[in-house]
Amino acid sequence: MAKAEPRTAFDGARIPESMREATRWVNWQAVKRDGRWTKIPINPNTLKPASSTDPSTWSDYERACLHTDFKNNIYGVGFMLGDGWVGVDFDGLDYDVDLLKWVGEWIEGCGTYVELSPSGTGYHAIYFGVALPSWSQNRRGPVEVYEKARFFCMTGNAPYEREANDAQYSLDTVCSTFLRRDTIPAVSPPVPPSASVGTVTTDAGGTGDASAADWALCCDLAARGFREQEIVGRLREKMQREGRHEKARRDDYVVGTARKALASAKPLGEAVAPLSIASVASVMIANPVKTPYVISRVLRRGEVGMVVAPPKARKSFLVADLAIAGATGGDWFGQYPVAKGRVLLVDNELSLNEIADRTRTLLGEKGHGMDEISALDVMSLRDSDAGIDVVVKQIEELEEPYDLVVFDALYMFLEEGMDENSNADMTVLLRKFRRLAARTGAAVMLVHHTSKGTQSGKESIDLGAGAGALGRAVDANIAIYKHAEEDHFVMKFNVRSSAPIGALGIRWRYPSFSAVMHGLDLEDLSEGAKSTKKKKAD
Repeated sequence: MAKAEPRTAFDGARIPESMREATRWVNWQAVKRDGRWTKIPINPNTLKPASSTDPSTWSDYERACLHTDFKNNIYGVGFMLGDGWVGVDFDGLDYDVDLLKWVGEWIEGCGTYVELSPSGTGYHAIYFGVALPSWSQNRRGPVEVYEKARFFCMTGNAPYEREANDAQYSLDTVCSTFLRRDTIPAVSPPVPPSASVGTVTTDAGGTGDASAADWALCCDLAARGFREQEIVGRLREKMQREGRHEKARRDDYVVGTARKALASAKPLGEAVAPLSIASVASVMIANPVKTPYVISRVLRRGEVGMVVAPPKARKSFLVADLAIAGATGGDWFGQYPVAKGRVLLVDNELSLNEIADRTRTLLGEKGHGMDEISALDVMSLRDSDAGIDVVVKQIEELEEPYDLVVFDALYMFLEEGMDENSNADMTVLLRKFRRLAARTGAAVMLVHHTSKGTQSGKESIDLGAGAGALGRAVDANIAIYKHAEEDHFVMKFNVRSSAPIGALGIRWRYPSFSAVMHGLDLEDLSEGAKSTKKKKAD
């Protein structure tokens, strides 16, 4: 069901004073793109688009309020996050009763400013002086937490009159429940104990819930590797915010609880993530049709594929051709239609200048203009030390997901200490790409090189250099062999979720490949291949 146009209505009566005084205000406008509403920040001084990373495009509170147009629903009022201002966004609460219940209880004791979102189906919470935990990701499902480069569309529709406070404990509760990098949250979030989100419990008439929440907090911090001093500080802060000042001064309780938690804590890396078990019948009902293809007959959404080719086989041109086909809705080699969508090329070998030149040449060869590839982006890592975790995190956090992501080349993502010939190491690496595909719904294509020596004696699934897990862990393995005829190659496919695909002959003629449908013996490989075949026969 499509969402209605976001409402720009704004009432500043309950906006915290600290927020009013901050020069972080913008206007915003709802714009429909590809059938979905997008909120665009507007500079109150120029009424042109504002930037979430350029403070010169922001204004003071009064200036932003001048441009509100509630009657015609043109401009709303927005607040930029960053510099200690952190925001939590709960969305889609009208579809999830369990999440709505959780959020309702959390709001009562979260200790900071909260308001209803413009859609009326979610809540925004804004803090000042807190930090997103290092173990937390920014987004998972309907829960998002951001500490920079984002803005919130404000409504002022707040259930409580509160300041934007540094209630780190309640931010940690959200992140621990929904956004931990090393766990998979349950389908329905657990309802938090009221005391764990800041319910005030007095020392005199305690119910026992507060102590249980103290213990849970300390165990969680201990499992994440916090030291005793840090745990003690977090626990005292929590207790003081709950009004339990006298007990917060007692070392026998505070320090004692922290030490017991450290003594009994199981390291987080050893914890078993909660797994989902469902009946096959319910899975069939929830999945009535197969996931659609991104590359017809080859690779579906949420799957990982790999192109394996020998050195100097123009692999980069081959996948650039694929990326352009995805951005324009063309055919790969004229044989495999590619669904038109947003495409990201992650390249760690070529300079941006070389990428630009090759793309320009390919576009000219295929008769496309630059305006036709507006959906094609590139992330160049040639001069970056960023590892695969940083790259994947940034892609996952983008507001608009990609339909196809190409990584060229795989070997450059090996982390320090990893061995390309280790099945265990390669499995760890490939899991990162599989999680990216599963979380974003994108088709992910990897580019890999063949092992040294003659290749024709190998099955297509074993053509890639290194551990055998590489070819077996992906959903589509595309092996490219050199043909005996110069500048000709043979592609062989091994696909997991599709019908078998026959081999395809392709020819290289600068700057692109094309399919050879007739007159090429697909078994007549290079001279090295022939000698290998002869040895086998002998």
